[in-house]
Amino acid sequence: MVTYRVVSELIVNILRVLLIRKMMELFLAAADENGKKIGAGFVCYYLLTIALYNIFNISVPYGICNYLGIAGLTFLYQGTWKKRVWVSLAIFATDLACALVVYFAFSQKYFGHQQAVRTLLLLICVTLISHIAYPADSGEIVFDKRQIFILIMIPAASVLILCVLLYGRYEGTAAALISISILIINLGIFYLYHMMAENYRNLRENDIYRQQTSIYRNQLDVIMESQGRIRALRHDMKNHIMALQMLLQKKDLEEAGRYLGSMQDFMTNPSEYVVTGNESVDGLLNYKLQRANEILKVVEAKVNIPEKLMLHSFDLNVVLGNLLDNAIEAAVRTEEKELKIAIRLEKGILFIHIRNSCQGIADGRVERPRTTKEDAPNHGIGLGNVRRIIEKYHGDMDLVCENGCMETDIIMYIKEL
Repeated sequence: MVTYRVVSELIVNILRVLLIRKMMELFLAAADENGKKIGAGFVCYYLLTIALYNIFNISVPYGICNYLGIAGLTFLYQGTWKKRVWVSLAIFATDLACALVVYFAFSQKYFGHQQAVRTLLLLICVTLISHIAYPADSGEIVFDKRQIFILIMIPAASVLILCVLLYGRYEGTAAALISISILIINLGIFYLYHMMAENYRNLRENDIYRQQTSIYRNQLDVIMESQGRIRALRHDMKNHIMALQMLLQKKDLEEAGRYLGSMQDFMTNPSEYVVTGNESVDGLLNYKLQRANEILKVVEAKVNIPEKLMLHSFDLNVVLGNLLDNAIEAAVRTEEKELKIAIRLEKGILFIHIRNSCQGIADGRVERPRTTKEDAPNHGIGLGNVRRIIEKYHGDMDLVCENGCMETDIIMYIKEL
């Protein structure tokens, strides 16, 4: 009988740990290379909690170690420390509330079944939480200080109330009802997170649309200026032809060459840095490079792509827009203030190379560079979404820092027309 109880507790706790992992991965993003570390971490957490539960049952040592174990697991995922604190507190509060609901509702003669019922209740909670439609990039979302304070305080207060119930000699139906209320409140915090995430996504999309509007307006200004130069040149074309004919009659080829050069200079629009015929790419690059030329010393761009690409313009704008924003922001903080970009299409493969001066980054391959912007939580959509779009086209991105320069290389596989 003892053997059966031990085996059942081992199996039930495996399910409990898997449920905790499921909850954690709803809110924190995992790097692909951390898969084995995450698995090993949860195995260690499982062995630790089952040993402590059998020694201390539901008690202060068990509760402290359980929370520290959950908090430690969050460091295997990507995210800010504030978000890790909230995720660990929310998961711990939910797990503790499930345990105390069962603890107060069951009498001692059913003690052996408490773990199974506790895990079943946690399974119901995780199922409800999982059915909330979180944004696909919820693991990447970073809230501001006020929002994260609200998210942290509710589970923290819940843990405090549950501890008072457990160690304040409360028992029976009243304690069980209070624990159920706390559990419901903590389930509500996940819905609050969902609402905040939706608001975050809406604000982010509005920011993208505003930037897109600015890009189109800037490109329209560039086109209007270029057309104005063409009309001016066409208006005086008769006089220009006559002047060139006179120079050729005199066989003054050198002066004729200078005259043609002047005409070419007149036709060159200083605001038109890139002319590929692809309106989306031209608009974005002209907008970003105009800003770069205003604040940087060295700006170079070599773009060789056809007018039409089998690539969604939104996807390309996300990739180029975010990477150029990061590169410009990093370069402006250096003495060199250098930015170089090269884009070309060869045999269905789009190559993007960005080089910018940088500081404060160690030489070597860079996995996830931190933004230097003060409004990081509300800025852009982040490298996470850039990587996802690159993966959508079965591509790859490599970031390497060497001698004070960051080099970003991207390949994306697209079909040629």
